[in-house]
Amino acid sequence: MYLGTDIIAVYIFMQFLDSISESLDESAMLDGASYWTIYWRIILPLLKPAIVTVIIVKGVNIYNDFYTPFLYIPKTDLQTISTALFKFKGPYGSQWEVICAAIMIAIIPTLVVFTALQKYIYNGFSQGSVK
Repeated sequence: MYLGTDIIAVYIFMQFLDSISESLDESAMLDGASYWTIYWRIILPLLKPAIVTVIIVKGVNIYNDFYTPFLYIPKTDLQTISTALFKFKGPYGSQWEVICAAIMIAIIPTLVVFTALQKYIYNGFSQGSVK
């Protein structure tokens, strides 16, 4: 549901594919490579920064989403972090200290993934936008 409606991912991939030179395809065809081989051995390795960028951007978006899980996941014991935090807000008051502590804990996975893969994000955004 999330991946089919993301125009930013399509734009990132289009920019990367436009930046790949056609001479790479032509030289591989002259060497006797099939379309499948050209894709798997030439195009896909060049798309690694774009793939990592889209995975990180969409992963953070999905991790932080509140509205979709709140509507579509039934009221069971399994919940996402954002909908579980919503239980601490009641009609007569909120437990803000618990909510703030849980938010600080929920930020940790996003922060770790971002710091570990930030070189791919910055490389991906700059490489796909310049011809």
